[in-house]
Amino acid sequence: MSTAVITLKLTKSVPRIHADYIGADKGALMLASKGIRMKLAVGDFDSVKPEDLDLIQRMSEKTVILNPVKDDSDSESAINHVKALGYDHIILCGALGGRADHTLVNLRLVYENPQSVSINDEQNFISSYGAGRYEIEKGEYRYISFFTFGEAVISLENMKYPLSERKITSRDLYTLSNEIVSEKGVLTVHSGKVLVIQSNDGKSEK
Repeated sequence: MSTAVITLKLTKSVPRIHADYIGADKGALMLASKGIRMKLAVGDFDSVKPEDLDLIQRMSEKTVILNPVKDDSDSESAINHVKALGYDHIILCGALGGRADHTLVNLRLVYENPQSVSINDEQNFISSYGAGRYEIEKGEYRYISFFTFGEAVISLENMKYPLSERKITSRDLYTLSNEIVSEKGVLTVHSGKVLVIQSNDGKSEK
């Protein structure tokens, strides 16, 4: 499976995994400044100094400069360009925090791309699943939550609060803060799509 890591402008740290790195707008400058070569840099770069854009272009195999007047966000543009390159899995970094509207858009992008787009930062790993049965590793995360932007029917096993063929809608919030009680939890999506958020409390909250 080929993986691409897209760094957005709020990226604080970059996961060191076997993947190709894609810089989105100021996220490309962050990678270039750290000496990390990119397969692609994409964005309108309207807030990047000319000398910084020159550095980005030197550190990237390809640079795509977009019109700043566009109908999609930097993250959506980057995802679309990366998908066209044929990657199986895309990890977004720097996708949370900052502007609430951008955070919501990034969550929707994950939801609309089950098992192909995820978000990773210091406290969260966010993915989505369509119909099927999935084993989810507990890993380093204490909490796991399940949401849908539409309707879904799910079952949960090996979790503190199990469910059996329960219908959930976008209005349901009780699926917050569940916990996997063994090494792996089991999620079955009988219908619909589900956004899965694995998370920890911040350091100041522990």
